[in-house]
Amino acid sequence: MVSDVGWVERIGADWPAAEVEIRDGWRLSWNEGVTRRANSAVRLEAGARVEAAEEFYRERGLAPCFQTWPGDEDLDAVLARRGYAEQAATQVLVRDLGEWPPAAHGADVAVAERPGAAWRALWAEAGQPPERVAALHRILDRVPRIGYALEESGAARGCAALSGAWAGVYAMVTRPADRGRGLAGAVLEALLEWARLSGAENAYLMVEADNAAALRVYERAGFSTRCTYRYRVAPGVPREGALPAEYAAIAAERTDEDRAVAAALRSRLSPRARE
Repeated sequence: MVSDVGWVERIGADWPAAEVEIRDGWRLSWNEGVTRRANSAVRLEAGARVEAAEEFYRERGLAPCFQTWPGDEDLDAVLARRGYAEQAATQVLVRDLGEWPPAAHGADVAVAERPGAAWRALWAEAGQPPERVAALHRILDRVPRIGYALEESGAARGCAALSGAWAGVYAMVTRPADRGRGLAGAVLEALLEWARLSGAENAYLMVEADNAAALRVYERAGFSTRCTYRYRVAPGVPREGALPAEYAAIAAERTDEDRAVAAALRSRLSPRARE
């Protein structure tokens, strides 16, 4: 059985898919226009049959995709034997909001409880197709309470979903031309301060494990690793759409040295269990 059911439920509530079904020992999520997190299966019971989850996605014309969490090593092995490809090892990072005050940043960041036009525009500016942008905003519109942070020039933004004592940070985007200026850190600190003032005691976020630049930002902001999960995607079926050219170029430029830096950062973000 998956050992982080609480995290699965928390993330599912903060990034809600259009359709969620509990079937035959699985939590099955589906959402139009987006991939992976809102379109993947999570095992809830030991011995749950992979075929039951596969049927759910094939009924909807989508390649089956599974999340494998700590405790799912047997499931991961089964999927590997069936030819499922591993994608996007993802770290869940956490921080106690009472540990220390936010860092000082020169950028001016505003946080509002509704996304303005400039906040919404940044996804489109990053080259996301209109139908995907619309689907992503429909996901955010389902969240009961969320803060939207936007840097004054519109170059960086993010949001935080509030759920009890936790705030989940999502949708962090910085224009490629404006990276390296500390804008992501400023947006993140503004979101954490808004969440703290709104009653949150802890914050979490998710980041792909080979993203050294993002890991540096989150380490400086005081986050540490809670756990890591992965995706397994059905063989022979494209799952991800093509990235916009300038973002694809950035991804392609990740060298072995970049990955080594990311590995070193991951080792410093030492696990600390928080329930």
